[in-house]
Amino acid sequence: MGKKVEITLNVQASSLYGMSNPSQSDIDGKCSLSDDNSGSSPNGTLEDFLSNVYINQDVKWKGLTVDQGYSVAIDSIVYERQSNDVNFFDTTTIGGTGGRSGNVTAKVKNDPSLANQIDNYTINFSVYDDGNSSKSFSIDPKLAANP
Repeated sequence: MGKKVEITLNVQASSLYGMSNPSQSDIDGKCSLSDDNSGSSPNGTLEDFLSNVYINQDVKWKGLTVDQGYSVAIDSIVYERQSNDVNFFDTTTIGGTGGRSGNVTAKVKNDPSLANQIDNYTINFSVYDDGNSSKSFSIDPKLAANP
């Protein structure tokens, strides 16, 4: 039937952390998304990155960086109310586990009407440096539900 899907946010943490007042395009340029279920963006933008998830199955978001001395935490997943989408989860904001390497796991509702629908959402994340200081950012990808 379906399976758990893991979505990974890769961040050029030292570059992003070093920016003062970055624009959304600056943030998007220092981030990339991937998942373990053939997620992709038709035009290469984060905003159009689509992860295929499954009804009544878990979705996990985690943050990664290869930059020494930095870590990426997923702080929350927030449903964006738009006219053409639906919330796949029981709450509009899903909190993370907290800390320097926090992640978020949530179960897609067991609702067959979600099949072939789109969920526009926001990933709120933090980049931590060696000294435990952090800066917060967000990106806006999409989910698609499969039965």
